[in-house]
Amino acid sequence: MMLLAYLLGTFAFVGGIGLTVSSGWLITMASTHPPILTLGVAIVLVRFFGIFRSVARYFERIISHRAVFDRLTSLRVDIYTNLVRKSISASSVINSGNAVKSLVDDVERAQEYQLRIKLPGVSAALALLFGVLLGWWIRAESLLITVPASIALLFILPTAISRATVKAAKRIEEEENKYTKVVDAATHGVIEARIYGYLEQTFSPLGKRELEIRKQESALIKKSAIFSGITNLVVASAIVGSSYLAYWISRSSDMPAVQIAMLIFLPLVMFEAITMWYPNLFGSGKLIASQEAVDAMLEVQEHTSATVTFNDEVQFIECKDVEVSWGSEFMTPISCVVRSGETLAVRGASGAGKSTFAMGLLGLLPYKGSIVINGVELSTISNLSQITAGTVQRSHIFNTSVRENLRIGNPAATDQEIMEVLSALNLDSLIREMPEGLDTILGEFGRILSGGESKRLAIARVLLARAQIVVLDEPTEHLNKELSENVTQAIAQYCEGKILIVITHSDWKSADKTLVMQR
Repeated sequence: MMLLAYLLGTFAFVGGIGLTVSSGWLITMASTHPPILTLGVAIVLVRFFGIFRSVARYFERIISHRAVFDRLTSLRVDIYTNLVRKSISASSVINSGNAVKSLVDDVERAQEYQLRIKLPGVSAALALLFGVLLGWWIRAESLLITVPASIALLFILPTAISRATVKAAKRIEEEENKYTKVVDAATHGVIEARIYGYLEQTFSPLGKRELEIRKQESALIKKSAIFSGITNLVVASAIVGSSYLAYWISRSSDMPAVQIAMLIFLPLVMFEAITMWYPNLFGSGKLIASQEAVDAMLEVQEHTSATVTFNDEVQFIECKDVEVSWGSEFMTPISCVVRSGETLAVRGASGAGKSTFAMGLLGLLPYKGSIVINGVELSTISNLSQITAGTVQRSHIFNTSVRENLRIGNPAATDQEIMEVLSALNLDSLIREMPEGLDTILGEFGRILSGGESKRLAIARVLLARAQIVVLDEPTEHLNKELSENVTQAIAQYCEGKILIVITHSDWKSADKTLVMQR
């Protein structure tokens, strides 16, 4: 569909060239008193090209917008799909803030880039080819000035403008991001600032950031003005040169007046067709930068060899000299074996890498060494999510109903099964008190729940998943002694016969093995 839009855009440009050239022909014919038939043909051509250009432009707008909107939707899906397929290690290349920005702002700007920059540029390039062929047919010498000027206007200047505006736009965006961070920090710290009389110091950096943004915007305006002047100079010089060339040709040879008119009008319309998208180009910095950001989001790939489908009953999981990486740092190597029906308690001081190790076991982070399940390397298993389940340090509660949050790991779970696991975790009374029960929307990040309730809900989600390997990161955090004991019993009950790996600061009485990690 986009190819059709390019063709229609080219037809619109060609129609404009044909309209101007045929208009010149008509004017020349009318001044030389030609036969009525010839004059009639000229009039018909003028009207034809006028209508042709309008129709082509109309359908080009409809089809291009439809194609771009379709691409807009697919881009968001592709970016999100690419994001969720990556390991968390990809955060060294992108972060959640960048991902959200790409899904919203950058994709919207990429759409504008396609409509305002790429489409007119491609169509103008194709129309230039038609103009060159037409100029060759009229008089080959006419191309001596028209072609170099067109190449400069269509390729050289746009490239220079794009590079300059992109750099300026990135600097402006960097300053805007700094400004936003200052505002965000000041807003979140406003209570402490009022308590300690720190308001002036908190908000004082805003003025500096505003001045820097204005400085960068002024620099961009100056660059745009310079390039605009260069463009006008190139166009004016080319038109004067083409007019003089037509005069010289007419003086040195018997060239019909019609051809002379065409030689004068053709450069005018070609330059107009090429430069009509320049106003968009001068403001294209953010659009091009956003397109580059979208391309980067789509190109970042996590190298993986996950090609094995694991369908066996899990007998054991073994770690040999395992070092899990968060970013560029790796934890201290560890080795252990946990068999079906056993519980491993992983303990250690803060910063030892317990949570990092848990995320490695869940396939969320890359690792060195070897982690095998029944002798199969964990990184090669394509259906790992069907084998393992667990909670991470900050488990996410989705802005959906209680039921939908719990069915993530087991879509077939019945309401009875859900209430049974909630009862085991002392959450059943809380759910019954909610206005809509299991249909209650939990809000963004589960804002209607306390920290302990969110933790237990995340555990309930894991227990319902029926995975053979369960990894829990601090499952009793934020819980009092009584609740902690109940949660421990529920986990032991639901994980009986499975492999259970618990990251904990406290003793796990039912643990068969204990692994102490060192910093």
